[in-house]
Amino acid sequence: MNNKSRLIANATIILLIGFIVRLLVTTLNAFYGPVFGADLDALAFHERAVEYSQNSTLETFEIGWIYSYVLGLIYSITADSLFLGGFLSCFAWLLSAKYLVKITKLLRLSSKNQFWVLIIYALLPSSILYTSVTLRESYQLLFVTVAIYSCLMILINKSFSYWGLLLFSIFFAGILHGALMAYGMFLIVLVFMYSSYAQKTKSGFTMILMACTIFTILYFAMSVFNESAYQLSNGLGSAIEKYQTGGLNVVARANYKSEVTVSNTIDLLLFIPLSLFQYLFEPMPWRLIEAVDIPLIFENMLRFWLIYKVLTNIRSRSIINRRLMFFLFISYLALETIWSVGTINWGTASRHHLLSIGILLVAAFHTTPGKKMIVK
Repeated sequence: MNNKSRLIANATIILLIGFIVRLLVTTLNAFYGPVFGADLDALAFHERAVEYSQNSTLETFEIGWIYSYVLGLIYSITADSLFLGGFLSCFAWLLSAKYLVKITKLLRLSSKNQFWVLIIYALLPSSILYTSVTLRESYQLLFVTVAIYSCLMILINKSFSYWGLLLFSIFFAGILHGALMAYGMFLIVLVFMYSSYAQKTKSGFTMILMACTIFTILYFAMSVFNESAYQLSNGLGSAIEKYQTGGLNVVARANYKSEVTVSNTIDLLLFIPLSLFQYLFEPMPWRLIEAVDIPLIFENMLRFWLIYKVLTNIRSRSIINRRLMFFLFISYLALETIWSVGTINWGTASRHHLLSIGILLVAAFHTTPGKKMIVK
């Protein structure tokens, strides 16, 4: 068996194991559950889908709840089965894993590095739980992964036809959660900037066109985001403070904040990095109260190591394409920062981390020098 065949076989086995484990959790949840984490939002999405299956009229379009509407349409054709809902989530995860494999091949990861990327992606405890039940995370993960793959195809292979797939994935990610709409617009701007930078001829007209395009995208993004996701009419700081204060009104054991004050620009500049740090690494070990938090602490340690590995790799002279590493890491940080300003609870944070784990993994393990692939 040659190296290529062995690579395909190993990836297939790992993904199959990940899918079977998730299917077992789905079965436990549907017939003997609920399993941990499947008794609140997951059950609410399923129950709303059951309602839609009995009356498929969509009275108002709600970002996020559109997942229940589509699931309800499927229920109306088949059966309002919690097992079916969980199975579809497992299948969406499997599709996301397939695209992750495509990314590892595109980045020319070694067999060893691809193995570690897929093992962590497939067997991360929080991922197994959240992608086995009727939550949006599997689908959000799928569309984010497809979006990143599309970006890399545009940048590495100059396959501009992938702009269509990028816009497609951003649209569907955005209707699943408003925050992903903002992230998608950021990706468009970032890819456009990278593509423009790669052009050897940078005339004044090209620079003006690039600036106008970026401004138009950002203006459109802010308008849509303000209308359909979060109200920004009083400024970003006010929106963040209002949103987080509302969340703090609900007392929860896993809250890592007690108060939020963002009254001016300085407060905002101080708030964002602190909020991001807490979002990434809470619960801290000294906050450990219940055994259920232990896996999250280990996942935080893994996240810290992966981020350290990325930063070390970027500094290494053996990395031929440092700009590509920066692209992946900036994409990762942007998504996590967007989540962090609206999150106060490490349980919720653990769900959001799932969407960016693939990006972080390929950035951390993209260490093998190879043929130069991106902008010169």
